[in-house]
Amino acid sequence: MAFSNGSLPDGWIHRLQKKQPLAAPSDVKRYFVSPEESGQICMLACILGNGGEVFFPKLGEDQMLTFSSICDQFVKAEGFDKKECGSDAEAKKYASEMSYEGTTYPVVYFKSDTTGEKAYEEFYIPGERINMNRFMALGVVEETTRRPMPEVNAFFEKLEGLFAKEDFTKAQVVEAIKEFIPNFEHEEKGKNLDQKM
Repeated sequence: MAFSNGSLPDGWIHRLQKKQPLAAPSDVKRYFVSPEESGQICMLACILGNGGEVFFPKLGEDQMLTFSSICDQFVKAEGFDKKECGSDAEAKKYASEMSYEGTTYPVVYFKSDTTGEKAYEEFYIPGERINMNRFMALGVVEETTRRPMPEVNAFFEKLEGLFAKEDFTKAQVVEAIKEFIPNFEHEEKGKNLDQKM
């Protein structure tokens, strides 16, 4: 959801408040729904859905936006013209020298090289039964693979055991998740979006 806690747009708000440059990948695309749209989808799922179904918006490729284009719109909505910088250092320098009355704001766009960043959005995975005809604007995952509750509880107990150790590693957590969710994909690149600049 756009501007939810921890989302990239939420991070831009915090950076703007601190007069820091904005950074965004230029090759990562996402669909965004407003808080109101998200609430409407949840309400419709509660009223019209059957147990275990997942509702998602029917959105086309043309409605998927790159984070850099979203950042362009964000900067404009905040009343600025973007100053696209070629590097983190250039953007930081520009930010440190700009006045509070300035009309341009520094941004840096880059090819994604951060951990866990998928290039595109997925609402469902192969093997799930999808119904795209039931509703005009919503798709429905009608049948998902469900794990027996003892397996789910054992997974959480394993995670709690890992987290209880002072020296647990991210790799151990990822491995535990991969054991529980075989099609889980994670590529560790040693940095995340919050660490950009």
